Amino acid sequence: MRHYEAQLRKTIERPWTNMEPLYIGDVPKGLGTPHYYCTVSCDEKPYRLLNMYGSQSLFADAQVWHEWLVVGFGCFVYFISLDTEHRQVFFDLGYYCSLYPGDKYMLVTSLWEVYSFSQSAHLNWKSEELSADGVSISAIRGDEIIGMAEYPPCYDPLGRGKFKLSLHTGRLISMQWK
Repeated sequence: MRHYEAQLRKTIERPWTNMEPLYIGDVPKGLGTPHYYCTVSCDEKPYRLLNMYGSQSLFADAQVWHEWLVVGFGCFVYFISLDTEHRQVFFDLGYYCSLYPGDKYMLVTSLWEVYSFSQSAHLNWKSEELSADGVSISAIRGDEIIGMAEYPPCYDPLGRGKFKLSLHTGRLISMQWK
């Protein structure tokens, strides 16, 4: 069984500079220097390189999950096959925040919602809008997702809200404001 490892980097050196990269994000015509490089090793040897463009992106992450390299960056989450070259699926989230892998699902947060994806990179569900400034997940308890919704003071003086969602449907179970 192969062992893959993904890393985000600001700079790369040989042997990575000798590889043909996959370009993702807002790729400029003249290319230029990417905002991030994602290196993927297979059994400790260089395997794949991604050049990631998008200066507006505050959050970026890359994780190996089942047969996929999952990259959250900019407005998108990308599922890039580790086994099949040129096989990728991507979803526009509006603005990516974080990845939360599970055995049977990949949870992804944006500024506004939570998304659940299957092992075959299909969207299971998308929650209703929970936040105006970022969603984070703190725990999975049984069939519930527990997390925090952020609201800047200009939108809501309460600031933060604790929520519970159904893990199977994404339906909001409860919301409490602090």
